Amino acid sequence: MHDAVSPLWRPVDWLLAVKTRTNSGIALCVGSLAIYIQAHDGFHTLVTEGWGWCAACAGALYMLAAWLRGIRGIELASRDGLGSDDC
Repeated sequence: MHDAVSPLWRPVDWLLAVKTRTNSGIALCVGSLAIYIQAHDGFHTLVTEGWGWCAACAGALYMLAAWLRGIRGIELASRDGLGSDDC
């Protein structure tokens, strides 16, 4: 079963491997939620009640991404680079 399901994790691992990809995915999901709330209930609901749902969604997705990185053993590269010792 593990061998059959492992190819399905490749897109998830690709998304989690780089912080900008993960943040873009989270922004896409939260933006889609904001558009749905505005289209379904109107702008007033979006700015009065919908922002809380969007913030909760963003927080939950951020925590899910961090948890999946730990489970899958994905470590983000440092931003310092190789030339940080040449000061």
